[in-house]
Parts: sequence; structure tokens; C-alpha cells
Amino acid sequence: MALLAAAPLFLYPFCGEVWTARALLWLSLLSVVWMFMEPSRRKGEMLHDARLRVFLAVVGDPLFWLSAVLTAIAAIRLLNGGVAMVYDAETMQWSLRRPHVPFLPGGLDAAGYLPFSAVVASAVIMQTCRHALGKSARVCFLFVASFLSGLSAIALSAAMFCGDHAVLSAALAGAEDASYIGNAFGLHLAGGLVALAGAFERKWKRTMPFLIVSIGGCGVGLYSFAPDFVIVAYSAAAALVFSLALLYAQSKVGGLVLPKSLAFLLISAAAGLLVVMGLVPAAVKEVRFAWLFQEGGRLLSDGFLAARDALSSIAASVWRGHPWTGTGLGSFPLDIRFEATPEMWRIFPASQKGCLNGWWQLLAERGISGAIFFLSPLAFLLWTFVVRGFAAAKDAVRRRRGASGFVFHPVCWLGPVAVAATAACGFFDHSFWRAETMMAVVAMFAMSGPAFPAVANQAGSTGDGEVTNG
Repeated sequence: MALLAAAPLFLYPFCGEVWTARALLWLSLLSVVWMFMEPSRRKGEMLHDARLRVFLAVVGDPLFWLSAVLTAIAAIRLLNGGVAMVYDAETMQWSLRRPHVPFLPGGLDAAGYLPFSAVVASAVIMQTCRHALGKSARVCFLFVASFLSGLSAIALSAAMFCGDHAVLSAALAGAEDASYIGNAFGLHLAGGLVALAGAFERKWKRTMPFLIVSIGGCGVGLYSFAPDFVIVAYSAAAALVFSLALLYAQSKVGGLVLPKSLAFLLISAAAGLLVVMGLVPAAVKEVRFAWLFQEGGRLLSDGFLAARDALSSIAASVWRGHPWTGTGLGSFPLDIRFEATPEMWRIFPASQKGCLNGWWQLLAERGISGAIFFLSPLAFLLWTFVVRGFAAAKDAVRRRRGASGFVFHPVCWLGPVAVAATAACGFFDHSFWRAETMMAVVAMFAMSGPAFPAVANQAGSTGDGEVTNG
């Protein structure tokens, strides 16, 4: 399951969209088998009973059926291609051709293959994290996913050092595309910090060397493959999650866990710094936080904000022309050519591909219906989070546990923080619908609700009394 979440970070820079999409589909199939065959078991529960419980929970989950609908819509979008620029010789004008079936979701030919695979993989991850993972298994998932992501960041840095142009282009990606793989490294960095607290709680001493790779490596990935504003946003999110994790670890373990955690964080940061100094090319280091050394420099320059306003106005104009289904997946670079004015071309380059406001681009390409479909799973996960969180807080008050009763596991807060950081960055990029980012967000948010302590009147959800079978 963790390999599925981290797979695009390994594959996409080297294999491209098609092979990455194929790998995600095969890994999703293996993950489904694992979900039903090796779920976490509750205390005293037999494996066959756990399998039946997970199967009934998945089938009875409205989010599962919603995911099936979303998968069907993604398949329709994949098959309903045809969006392209066409030239009419009679009128001597260019126009944007609609999909084969105009009233259904569509896009450019083959543009929907990786998004379709990402929807399938996200659906599998959501159901697994909601129903098949116990308390220890959630921490294990975060640990393995962050370790694989950190390992990927180190491997990509080594590829850059060896002169791989594709990886170097991903590291130097600017505002032209506004889509970065570094966002996923920021998410897994926060997950690795939560796994660190979980490792101290469970005395997983053998995982400590691997957690150095998790935290240090994901930090390297965030630094190398994300622009400055993304680095700031996810660093703040990681700091908040780490603070909550330290609070939980201190309340559960006590002793010297706080200084040990801080010392371990410094060791991981030092290891990441060595990788940056040794493997990350100078061309990447020169553009990171260069504004700090410029007179009057700002995190978001005036040119960036002007381009963002111009591109957002283009996206808004496109959306008003096609409010329900948009112009098609991947069509925004073509929309720019039709909607941009001569004044706008002076603000952003002719090679501009993406909007600097992902939410406007979502509406322009997918319309209102696409935005609703995209956000609807988060609404279901938010409902679970609120219901479980309110029930856990109410139970703590009823049992008069005091302040310590409200110190919930940091996994509970990881999901909302991940969603907030990704949504905030979405106002300046559109990385939130990249496969690796989307899968990491839904995994963390799907775990957050069930991570609250289960109370007596909540059946069918995982609780603290479970054990994991590996």
C-alpha cells in the first residue's frame, strides 16, 4: 500500500505518464488483494473474521460507491477525447474542437490515462486506510511511504548529479507549468515526522536509521523539487504536525522522548543537508530563496502575481463559456492561445502551460461538475473526521479524563493539515491533482477520522484496541 502511494515519485520522472499509469493500476490490484486478505485484526479477532468485517465495511461505505462513480467518470473522460486546435480553411480561423461527446467530460487524446489511474489508486487507498488499517498499521504505512519517498528523493538527486535532464527540468520547473512533484515530498515529510513519534511510542528502535532517510530524504525532495512558496507552506505544515506529535509522545511515553525527538530531527536535517551539498546541482541551489538576498525581494514577486491575475482571468472567461463540463482535461494551454490579449503575452511567456491558480484551472478544464466530483471524496472524509472527533471529545469529557484525554494521536491531525497546506498551495499552482499528491492527501485524510479513539457506540470502525499482523 505504501509502495502504491510513493510509486509515482519513482516512476514519473523516468517512465512518463503511460508507464506510470500502468504501474499504478497493477499496484492497485495488488493492494486490493492485500486489503481483503491481510487486514489489521482487532484484539482476539480471527483473520477470517477480520476479512469479513473489512469486506462488509467496504461494501457498506457510501464512499466506496462514490469512488466507483468517480472511476466511471474518469474512464469516460479518458475515452471521450478529441479536444484539439482545428483550422477552418473556409473561414481561415482557428478554433478549439470539443470532445467527441460534448455534453460528457472529455479532454485531449490520452490526457486522461494517468488521472484515471490516480482515481483508481486513490479509491483503493481510501478504503484501505478507512477500514483495513489499525493503529500500528497506520504508523507503519506512514513510515514505509515516507521512507520510500525519501529514498526516491535521494535517487532523483543522484540522477541530477549525473546529468539527467528530465529530473533537472523537474527541479527547475517554474511558473510556466505550475505543477511540482515537490508537494508530495512535503506531505510525506509530515508523515515521516508522525511516524517518528509513533516509533518512539512503540519502541521500534530498528526503524530509526530508516527514519533518517524518511525525514532527511523527504526534506531533500521538498527543497529540490518545489518552489519557495511551496517549501514554506509544507515546512510550516510539517512543523505544526511535529509539534502535535511531540505533545502526544510526551503525554504517552514521557521521559526523554522530547529531547530525543529533537536530536533525531537535527540528525535527519544534517543528513539531508549533506545530500543537498553533495548531489543537488548548483543551478537548483541558486534559485532557491534567492529573493532573500535581493533588495526588496518578496516570496511572491510582482511579476508572478501579475501573471497569476492574468491567467486567472483567462480561466474565469473560459469557465463562463463552458460552466458545467469545462473545455476538457489538459485544454488550458490551448485556451490561453484563444483568450490571451497582446498585453497578457507581455506578462507571461508564450510557453505558458498552466494557470497560477489551480482552482480556476480546475473550473476551466472540468467545470462545476468536475469540481464537485473532485472535491466530493474530501467531503465524505471530512464528515467522518468531524463525527469521530466530536464523539472522541465528548467521550473524554464524559469520562473526565482531563487535559490528557484530548491529546489525540497525531495521525488525527495529519489529514486536515495536509489538506489545508495542499489547498493553500492550490491558489498558486495546480499540483493538487498530480497523482502522487492526490494519493498522499487522501491517504492521510482517510486515516485521520478512524485514528480517533473508538467509543462504545461506534461500530464498524477501527480503534485503538486493534493489532496489526505486519
